[in-house]
Amino acid sequence: MNVKELPFSMKPVGWFQIGWSDEIANATIKPIKYFGEEMIAFRTEQGALHVMEAHCHHLGAHLGYGGKVTGDQITCPYHGWQWNSEGKNTHIPYQENCVNKRLKTYHIKEQHGVIFLWHDPSGSAPRWGLPHMFDSFRDYLDMDESAFYPIYPHGTRLWPKEEVHPQITFENSVDSMHFRYVHNSPLNPELLEQDYRENGSVFRTLFGFRSVKHNEEITMTFDTRTSGVGCSFNVFKGSYNYRVLYCATPIDDASSDLFNTIWWPRKPGDNGDMPEDIQQRVDKEILTTVDEDLSVWRHQKYVHRPLLAKQDVKAFNALRKFQAGFYDLPPTD
Repeated sequence: MNVKELPFSMKPVGWFQIGWSDEIANATIKPIKYFGEEMIAFRTEQGALHVMEAHCHHLGAHLGYGGKVTGDQITCPYHGWQWNSEGKNTHIPYQENCVNKRLKTYHIKEQHGVIFLWHDPSGSAPRWGLPHMFDSFRDYLDMDESAFYPIYPHGTRLWPKEEVHPQITFENSVDSMHFRYVHNSPLNPELLEQDYRENGSVFRTLFGFRSVKHNEEITMTFDTRTSGVGCSFNVFKGSYNYRVLYCATPIDDASSDLFNTIWWPRKPGDNGDMPEDIQQRVDKEILTTVDEDLSVWRHQKYVHRPLLAKQDVKAFNALRKFQAGFYDLPPTD
């Protein structure tokens, strides 16, 4: 896919996944790059997570390569300058005064083992919140996080630097017939409900899957909450009540990181990590679905006015209109 030919930018406003909590231990630093900006994600010795711009203001050394965390301070590997979690210069070892220029810091949120970053080209603080993989679905399927195996590492997968625009990937959620042809689904999907949540920041759909083997009865449903152009929270209800978080985060003007996270219900009495047989099933049946989608996305051309199946017109057009509202937002007061 030639992302640069699409009619929207790679810098939408909203929440985007940048990793999983267990990837970053206390007092460690991880270099990352998103939205064309070099950043570092680091935990203080006490465990608080922060994200800030990556290069020291002194002579531009990258703090993510050789930098050290002490308390809530990062020490530059080049000349020993120290910066705190608010981006403030707190110590220069060979002079008394510090500089009054701060490193840029970013708004982040950790919930259910996932790290989200707020991106807004205008520099505005977060304008809305995120759906929650458990609290947001109480009215649909009330289960606590403790009822699921830990997600990391067996329920996670990253596809790095794919030449795909996030918005294209989310259109799959309202493309009902691709389930049969791309994923070999034996069930026929049907849109049951569609609405907006969280003051318009979430597009919600409820699909039912009709079983050919059971007289076209609906045997599985899934509730999807799409947050902006970055994240899709999905809860499946039926024979297996699992949950899927899919996220796509722009790296630069041509590529994105794609994340998949699976919550699989524990076996009765099992309080350990995900068993190997379930790991294999999750990988084979769920995590690899993005591989199947990528076989299309990598070579797909954007169609401005697509010829849609009748059953997809309402949801597909509504999703495109919804996501168009997350680009070029004016700054807030």
